[in-house]
Amino acid sequence: MKVLIAELVNQRPDSSISLLVNEQFALADVDIVTGTVPAVNWLSTRTDIDLPTVVIVNFTDVNDGLVICQSVRQRLVPHVFLLFLCRTTTDSNWKSQLLMAGADVCLNLDEFGQLAAHLEALKRIADSQNRLLADRTLLQFQSAHDPLLSNLLNYSAILARLELQIKSADQKPVSLMMADIDNFSQVNNLYGHLAGNAVLKQVAERIRSSVRSNDAVGRFGGEEFLVVLSNCPAKETTKLAERIRRNVGREPVDVHSDMISVNVSIGVTTILKKMSAENGIKQADLALYQAKRLGKNQVRVYGGKESSNSGYPESGKVYKFENTRKLE
Repeated sequence: MKVLIAELVNQRPDSSISLLVNEQFALADVDIVTGTVPAVNWLSTRTDIDLPTVVIVNFTDVNDGLVICQSVRQRLVPHVFLLFLCRTTTDSNWKSQLLMAGADVCLNLDEFGQLAAHLEALKRIADSQNRLLADRTLLQFQSAHDPLLSNLLNYSAILARLELQIKSADQKPVSLMMADIDNFSQVNNLYGHLAGNAVLKQVAERIRSSVRSNDAVGRFGGEEFLVVLSNCPAKETTKLAERIRRNVGREPVDVHSDMISVNVSIGVTTILKKMSAENGIKQADLALYQAKRLGKNQVRVYGGKESSNSGYPESGKVYKFENTRKLE
């Protein structure tokens, strides 16, 4: 937990406040900033994830308190708990002003004895919020990732990623690969579905480790995978596809001492301007079909009329990487 003490009264922090905070939040990361402008600057330089959970403001001028309050509440972040300690003020409505601006607790000089109790209450609420945020993060991850292949996006998420890349491409090439494990049904028939799951996991890991960190890999269905590559020209895409093919087939998958050989066929295309994600997937699927039909364990690039300006072979042709071809 992170705590900020904004000291707006004294040049030096009030030691009684910092001691009490350290008692209530024994493992907290506590920062102390003196002055209104330095406190606002400190908050503005923090990313949303680095903002403190609790901000304690020791002030005399309600306007200073409002500035701190507004600088926090304008951020779209999980709730930051604001606790204001007023030493003295001529404004009798200071509590109402701060509470309306987003403060959580306001104490005047006569109420400082309640500070420890309020800190304990804020700690309980903050702990509950952190647990809820952790649960939300987990649910968000689970909703976007395959339940079996947790390192890959699921069908809906990979399609959403493809749509997003197309919309934000801004003239930069978006390439697409569709990979399919060759003869996967035989793995299930000969070794069982648990062995098939183990093969799927290993293939998924080999694909994921073969592409760039900003590329998206998802399970398209069954033993098919979709790879979305942003700002990746045709030549580079075919290199990456061949790297995937080589890495997947470099060694058998060991499943309970059964050494299962595995290979993939890959279809590749580039999403051109104004082309829909659906058409891009169809092109990659056609190229994959060619790879399967012409012997499997190979990379094929879509060569239809739509790709004549993409750097791929001319209309009507498909390109095959020979298994012995070396990466450039």
